[in-house]
Amino acid sequence: MLKEFADQSTIHGLHYVSNVKRHWTERLFWFICCTLSWFGSALLMMNSWEAYQTNAISFVVETSSLEFQTTFPAVSVCEMNNIANIQKLANKIFGDNRNFNLDEIVKEITYFKGTSYYINEFCITGQYNCPKNNFSKIAISTRSTCDEVFLNCTWNNLRDFDCCKHFILTETELGICYTLTMENESPNSDDFIDMYSNRETGPSNLRIKLSSPSQVIAVYIIYPILLHVYCIQVFIHSVVDVPYYNTISTDILQATMGIHKQFKFVIKDIENEDEVRFVGISQRRCRFPLENYLDVSSKYSYSSCIVNCRRQKQLEMCNCTSHLMPNSKLSEQCDINGLICLNTHYAELSVLKKKKSKRPGLECDCVPSCIEAEINVITVESFITNENESVIQLMMDRLPAERLKRNVVRGRLDVLVSLGGSVALFVGASILSFLEIIYYFIIRMRNVKIPNLKKPKKSKCDFKMK
Repeated sequence: MLKEFADQSTIHGLHYVSNVKRHWTERLFWFICCTLSWFGSALLMMNSWEAYQTNAISFVVETSSLEFQTTFPAVSVCEMNNIANIQKLANKIFGDNRNFNLDEIVKEITYFKGTSYYINEFCITGQYNCPKNNFSKIAISTRSTCDEVFLNCTWNNLRDFDCCKHFILTETELGICYTLTMENESPNSDDFIDMYSNRETGPSNLRIKLSSPSQVIAVYIIYPILLHVYCIQVFIHSVVDVPYYNTISTDILQATMGIHKQFKFVIKDIENEDEVRFVGISQRRCRFPLENYLDVSSKYSYSSCIVNCRRQKQLEMCNCTSHLMPNSKLSEQCDINGLICLNTHYAELSVLKKKKSKRPGLECDCVPSCIEAEINVITVESFITNENESVIQLMMDRLPAERLKRNVVRGRLDVLVSLGGSVALFVGASILSFLEIIYYFIIRMRNVKIPNLKKPKKSKCDFKMK
């Protein structure tokens, strides 16, 4: 069967090797030539496949700025401290004649950031009768509502809009935030905010006026201290990202009571060629929002991936998650002992580290989002305003003059052509040539009659005749 395949195959050179009528030197010559050709074909195909796996995508800079449609970045407003609400809840739980350390315990629960010093110091020792579980309810009841956070919102210095209708409540690992993004805007709505900027609209800007409750004096054991009782942070990020522990400081804008702050930023978008979606994630090294596998979010983003990684690590180390973890089940949320465990492993859970790094930290296998824009704040100006409010104004300094674009250098069709060309050049084969292998050694072998080599047994009639 092997000889018949070699004699009749369309793969070049094999019939010279299998022809027994030829001199052995001719057959050896063709055997060496076929071997070298197959080796060269295999080497070229391996190089083509490796190039497809490692260099399938290239970045180019586009400068056709007249056609750009730039999306205003997402803006998230997160309350990070509110002593007035903390005191109200502490009065309700512990009464008026309480130690002010109990206020700090409520603060650590409501605005949990991975540490729990006061809980460890005063609750575990049994000095105070602290809440033991259901911390998410405490956090929700303490935080301010949307109407209490926002006073006024203005788009492009011309149009006032309802803040709480467009800033959507978002669960983050920092707690409840309110996020304005183009993803949440419906073009069919009457008060639709078109957050695209182009040559016709010019650079866009957003002004947010936030409330600032008056300050109070908190009396401690040693001496009275004047506290800034209200703290709001504004995060500027791409449309799919969310605020999280590891947000870089330049993307966190601090609201200050009585101060109007203007932040000017520049943005550089990333455009993707249509064929990029058909290239593997490991090759393009990014994920589109709908290529989601995370438990903490309905869309993929780098920040959500880090949060999901931290969630898995929390479950692994402490068998529970933070009560502020997005989409967390009540059964998974930590009780007071779990919070102490998270505090003990703070370094391993909060600080990101690179692979194979020996220092303690969180190692996550996360790739960036394919649509994640680059946002940089370039100038900050401050003006004195009303003492009972703080104003954050985000202004696009200029329209982008260039943007990055992912192009497919080696797609699936390119690989197929390259592999086919290698086989055709060195071996002279095609797809039908490889189908011959299946035909000869599977289909045809079943139809070939193999002669019976066993001697036939003599019948009784043969003995009688003898």
